[in-house]
Amino acid sequence: MDDMTNNITPEFPQETQNQQIPQYTQACPAPQATTGALPPKPIYSRADAAFAWLCFALGFLFARYVTQFAGGLWGGIFWACFGTLGAVCTRVKRLKTSAAQKAVFAVAETFCLVPLFCTNGFINVLAAWFSFLLMFYLCITISGAELFGKHFVSDLLMSVFVRPFKSFGCAPAAGFSPIKGKAPLKTFGYVLIGLVIAVPLTVVAVILLILSDGFFEDVMSGFFHSLPALSFSLIWQIIFGALIGMFLFGALYSAAKPVPGYDPAAPSCRILPPVIAYTAVTPVCVFYLVYVITQFVGLQNALSNPSEYARRGFFELCFIAVINLVVISLIQLFTARRNNDRKPAALKFYTTMISGFTLLFIASAFSRMALYIGQYGLTPLRVYTSWFMGLLAVVFVVIIISQFAEIPMWRVLFVGFTLMFGVLCFGNIDGQIARYNVGFAQSGGELDLSAMRELNGMACEPLVELLESGDTLPEGVSARQIEVFLAAELQDMQQQDGFAYFSIPRQTAIEAVSRAGVNG
Repeated sequence: MDDMTNNITPEFPQETQNQQIPQYTQACPAPQATTGALPPKPIYSRADAAFAWLCFALGFLFARYVTQFAGGLWGGIFWACFGTLGAVCTRVKRLKTSAAQKAVFAVAETFCLVPLFCTNGFINVLAAWFSFLLMFYLCITISGAELFGKHFVSDLLMSVFVRPFKSFGCAPAAGFSPIKGKAPLKTFGYVLIGLVIAVPLTVVAVILLILSDGFFEDVMSGFFHSLPALSFSLIWQIIFGALIGMFLFGALYSAAKPVPGYDPAAPSCRILPPVIAYTAVTPVCVFYLVYVITQFVGLQNALSNPSEYARRGFFELCFIAVINLVVISLIQLFTARRNNDRKPAALKFYTTMISGFTLLFIASAFSRMALYIGQYGLTPLRVYTSWFMGLLAVVFVVIIISQFAEIPMWRVLFVGFTLMFGVLCFGNIDGQIARYNVGFAQSGGELDLSAMRELNGMACEPLVELLESGDTLPEGVSARQIEVFLAAELQDMQQQDGFAYFSIPRQTAIEAVSRAGVNG
């Protein structure tokens, strides 16, 4: 991975920058500190104008469709289009990219396809956020930040919350730059901007006037009824979409601006005396040790009463694991160091010890959840929490390894997270839960049809297969109850927008219900 980032340097010399990105170096020249004069006005190319208007179009797409159909197909389409636009922008501006950056871009684009293979809106939204963060992070790495380097967190935050807003106002200027100097077109552009600015003020004023006088309310009511095509929601979508477009263009435009270099010296935040840090975490480590000992001692009693053991402690242990991750991050960040910022042995010891205890807690939590699932079956919440605990286990293992070996920690975590998240997104988790619960019920467990309603229609195909198999139905469930359940699920799926929420598993479920002869 190190070889993949050799072409990325923290700062671009002026000569190199002028060769690689001539348009942007003209658009955003460095301020001259010698005279104190303002820098010349930015000069935008025709490509800048085209990208600006495409970003405005994407912003409208987001405001009109993505927000209305959250968790549906439009979110994936939006981020796939933005990623494609970013790739074209990079090519047109001749910005240098490495093989590693191209691989990360491919990952971001791949997760835009999640809504095609997953009916779970929550997972689809998480996948959209993942693609969004990766694409914005790539913008700052193209500017010169090290890909998944030691400043990954600060680079990621800067790529989302700082750099797009530094160039936030560039989109309108770039969009109207081709008509600069052409008085009629320039005036028309200014009129459009003025109208956009006037909309919120006018709406507020009219609403207050309507509330203040009944006759004026009647006049306005007649006026609005005479304009059936007028849609205030469309106006707000245009305004909101314009703001989103400015944000998107700001991220793309900033990609050509070099990032400031980091001070190679120790971070100034490391001011906490080591004695204070180690003393603060020692008592909790002692109680962690006592807890681990009691777990081994009381294991026989726990197995004799598995219901109580499984029901109690899982979420508390999950919360402790998260707290430990925060504690490790804080002592690593703020504890003072010597010898060129090298980690002292005591810091490595406490980090390893807390991580080791956390892995034992995660193992205990997994055993509790396994017993609970064995008694009551699967639910989405049980799968998500188990997945999250597995992810934390990977994180703590990497933390322990990093205390004794120089490894590209953030790159390893990125690969591990991507693989685990890929299973969650592309593994049809809701369908797997439904199949497990049907098999669980056939083995003597309980089949809770009301709980199966949480599976976004993915319980339909396993239940249809159960009816078609001719096997004995689980106790307490009749064929009529399953048919009523299937009819309700089919009705819910048919009521949702066909294109916005289209997915391969959903279409398969609809075909299965139709094959069973059940109507919504």
